[in-house]
This record gives sequence, structure tokens and C-alpha cells, in this order.
Amino acid sequence: MAHFVNTVIVFALLLGALVLFHEFGHFSVAKLFRMKVHEFAFGFGPILARLFRRGETQFNIRVVPLGGFVRIAGMEPGEDEVPDGFNSRPIWQRSLVILAGPFMSLVLGYLVFVMMGLVWGIASDKVSTTIGQVSTGTPAAGAGLKPGDTIVAINGRRLSGGDDMLTTIRSSAGKDLTIRIRRDDETRTVRATPKPGTVPGVKGKVGLLGFVPEPVMERVGIIRSVEWGTKQTMRAIGGILGTLFSKKIAQDVGGIVMIGYMTGEMVKEGVFAVFLELALLSVMLGIINLVPWPILDGGHILFLMVEKIRGKKMEPERLYAIQSVGLAVLVFLAVFLVYIDVARIATGSLPR
Repeated sequence: MAHFVNTVIVFALLLGALVLFHEFGHFSVAKLFRMKVHEFAFGFGPILARLFRRGETQFNIRVVPLGGFVRIAGMEPGEDEVPDGFNSRPIWQRSLVILAGPFMSLVLGYLVFVMMGLVWGIASDKVSTTIGQVSTGTPAAGAGLKPGDTIVAINGRRLSGGDDMLTTIRSSAGKDLTIRIRRDDETRTVRATPKPGTVPGVKGKVGLLGFVPEPVMERVGIIRSVEWGTKQTMRAIGGILGTLFSKKIAQDVGGIVMIGYMTGEMVKEGVFAVFLELALLSVMLGIINLVPWPILDGGHILFLMVEKIRGKKMEPERLYAIQSVGLAVLVFLAVFLVYIDVARIATGSLPR
């Protein structure tokens, strides 16, 4: 029960941070161009709580906590143009307001990565005796080894470190090993037999149990943290784009249930894992919102490009119809992903 409560709290904080940064991008640039902003909202649907008012902007929490929005004067299709409204401004200003949201999402992800380097450090070439990941269908999984387990000894011999652990396992292909581990301040013993396999950079066959040890973290300064944060952000962007254009997208994509499930897993692994999830989710939010689909920021940019080419705004009725279809498809996709995620949980096929 305590884990569930912690997961709910962390999930709410993660979602709040994602919405705050993304919508603050839209809000700040709109205010920079002196556009009137009616509302800054966390969530959708009816208003749950009115937080405060600053100037002409009301800050609210709405019932459905699955995102947020900034309501700018003159932004809705068919809404009358006013001097301080969105639709009365030149295309370049409107484009910057729209792009500011995804940009701030990317900034948040980048800043979190840099902060992680400063606070926890970056992975060195050394490995620890703590298990980071366990592959399914491997001797490690069959023996019941789990992420977070620390291997203390093998065949009664206490290990001196991660290199000693890897050397012992790799030299024991086909041999039964008695492995003593520490899990949650308890010590237990399991048995496993390494299977022959290959490792990049190592000649010949070696013994493999099928787990990846956690790296030893090295505390670094601001310069290396910035370098590491930049590399991690670019790697995250590349991974997200690769998934979007992959044939396996149906297997890799997940919805709100998947995010909630993964949040629970990250809570188990600690604060570092939670911040890692925040960084990855924020980068993903920035990239996904740039997809040229109605309702998404990328769709708004596409409409502005069409307006630039045509030399006039799209008819409100047509724009409203397109956005309605786009919203309906996204709602259907969200519901479908909930079904898929629940099915994955029921069959135990979600990533661990």
C-alpha cells in the first residue's frame, strides 16, 4: 500500500512538472508578445480548483489530470480577432508561441540530465556487483535474480568488486554456481549455470548469466555534466524518433497506464531512476508534440504553414472539423493504448 501511495504521488509530481514546463513555454512567449492569456490550466474538463489569478490570467486545476493547456485570447477557430489576441498576430509570432512548448519540454529534459550528472555523477567504465537489468529467459531470470540485487559471493568466495564478479562468471560456462546475494537487507542464496555466449571485445565463448550490472557512478563537474546531458538528450531524441519510424512501434509504444507502471518500477529503484524517467518523458513530450497532427503543436505549425502558402487563414469551420477529427483519433488511440497496457500487465509482458 505504501508503494502504491508513493507511486501515485511521484506520478502526480512528474505529470505536474511536465505540464508546467511545456505550458510555461507557450505562456511566456505569448506574454512576451503581449498576447492576452485567459487561463493556465493543469488538466482538462471541468474546473476542480481555482488556484490564483495574476493579471488577466486565471491559474486552475481541472478534473482530468492528463495534461494541460494555455488559453490565449483569439486562438480558437472562429473566435473574433482582437488586438491582443493570438490570431491577430503575424505568423512568425504565432509560430514561436506554438514551438515554445516543445522547446521547453526539451529544455527540461536536458536540465534534468545535467543535474543528474552533477548530483549522482555519470557512469564510468567500471561496473558494480549490483544487478541493473535482467533479461527474460536467461539463467539469471530462472534463478530469480532481480534488478537491485547485489552479488556478495560466488561458490563461497567473497567478491572484491564488479570486475571480479564478471571474471568469475565468464570463466564458468556450463558450471553450476552458488550465488549469494543481498536483497532488501536480507541475504539469500540461489543457483545458476552460465550459458556460453559472446561479449563484444572479448575473444571466444564466455559464460553469461543474462544480466547487466549497474555501472559505478563517477561524480563530475559542470563541464562534463553539460557534455553528458547533451549526449543523453540527443540519444533520447534519436531513440524516440527511431521508435516513431520503426516497424515495431506497436510493440514499443505505451499509454498512460504504461507510464504509471514504469513510474512504480522507477520508485522501487530510487530517486535517480525517477529523475531519469522525468528527463526521458519530457524529451518524449517535446518530440511527440512536434508531430504534424491536428490538436498537437506540430499540427498548429502545419496550419500556419498552409496559411502562409495560401496567403489567408483557413476557414474556421474547416479548421474546427479537422481539429475535431484529430482529437477523436487521439482519444481513440489513448483508450486503445490503455487496453493494450492492461493486457500487457495481465500477461506479464510489460518491461521490468
